[in-house]
Amino acid sequence: MRISRSKGQTAIEMIFILGILFIGLIMIVPSYTDNNTNIMIVSYVRSSLSKAIDYLNTGVMTDDEPYKSTLNPLLSQITENPHLSIKNFTSEESISEVNITILISTPYLSIQNLNASIVSNLTEFLEKDLVENYRFTNNTGILRYGGKRVNIEIDVVRG
Repeated sequence: MRISRSKGQTAIEMIFILGILFIGLIMIVPSYTDNNTNIMIVSYVRSSLSKAIDYLNTGVMTDDEPYKSTLNPLLSQITENPHLSIKNFTSEESISEVNITILISTPYLSIQNLNASIVSNLTEFLEKDLVENYRFTNNTGILRYGGKRVNIEIDVVRG
């Protein structure tokens, strides 16, 4: 059985083309998955935060976790609708971690005076909700997703 030269050359050309495609995939896929992980982290944190703020603005308590243990004690200190809203939400990503800074505003001075309680209770809620609903892990107090450390900083201002 004899293989013609043209078939051999075509096979070599196909191997060359496939090699170039595989090298391209190897270069593109890691950066895509890294960006996708960062986007997922930010969207999950934003979604969880929106749930917490909506819960506090509604003012109706529930016995469901993590609302019961984290937000109900805060809700019992609030005597009026806090009108909390996300004023600024920024993230800085690196290879190993994502830092998220959240600025929450309220028009009421009485709510802003609860700043420490709001920050600690919202942070605790976010950590529990992200672990429970979005596959984050929290080992030894370090929140992680997709192999990246997630740091969340919250501040409440009047405005």
